[in-house]
Amino acid sequence: MSPPTRTRPQPSPNTTRIVKEVDSILNEPRYEVFVKRLGEAAQDPKLRGVLIGGLLDGELLDDLVQHDDVARMSQNLKPIQHEIDLEKSLEWVGKHPENVPLMLRGGTLGPEHFGGVPIVVSYGQYIIDGHHRWSQVYMINPEARLDCINLHVEDPKAALRKSQVAIAALTGEVPVARVEPGKNIYTMRPEEIRRTIPRYLNPAFYQAFYDTYPDSFQSEADVQAYIFQNIMRMRRESRPRFDIGRELMPQYGTVGARRGVEALEAGEVNIKPPYVLKKPGG
Repeated sequence: MSPPTRTRPQPSPNTTRIVKEVDSILNEPRYEVFVKRLGEAAQDPKLRGVLIGGLLDGELLDDLVQHDDVARMSQNLKPIQHEIDLEKSLEWVGKHPENVPLMLRGGTLGPEHFGGVPIVVSYGQYIIDGHHRWSQVYMINPEARLDCINLHVEDPKAALRKSQVAIAALTGEVPVARVEPGKNIYTMRPEEIRRTIPRYLNPAFYQAFYDTYPDSFQSEADVQAYIFQNIMRMRRESRPRFDIGRELMPQYGTVGARRGVEALEAGEVNIKPPYVLKKPGG
């Protein structure tokens, strides 16, 4: 007796156009156009129904993206976006000096030490989400280690796309964040960086340096010079891998990084054909 055959669900005629549209978006070769089209599609309940229908297409393994947790030195992570905002890098840590000693001593830092949202990387090195959480630690100590969620995707651009689809499928939007004009540390003049650093620091922040390494830090000028030195090192040794602006980067904070990557690993997110429209309430 032959084993029963498994019938793959097929799109009904009235969903054919929707499925083709999703396929066209996911195969859009220009990343910036892909992000724009995905953001528009996510607002359409029917198109979003295809994106979140990964477990309904009859293929249980085609959409899986595995992940694990890793710890990496800040200096060994590779930024993708070409914009790092000086204010967004220093303002949060400047207001949380209690985290400075652990950073300075080179401890392993979790999300609670750099803003509350996990850093997401791919292939153990490329930053997919969390550039400013990474940069604030780098500016304090490039050798401090960061706990990261690591997507098992070798091509960082593919990891960007998969992440954007997961966020769109789970939230119905592709959120956008931007760097303020004139605050990108990769393009600011060094003297402007040097003048701007003190704006984000307070007495308690300086005191954390004095208390941790009293022989090395004895004045505000010592602390400012040290941070400036690390920013210059970032500019030399941690250049962006691609010419991608912050507005095109995934924002896992809207859905929760852990929820987003777990949806990818469970195959909930439909990133490869076949595609099936998920019915409302289904």
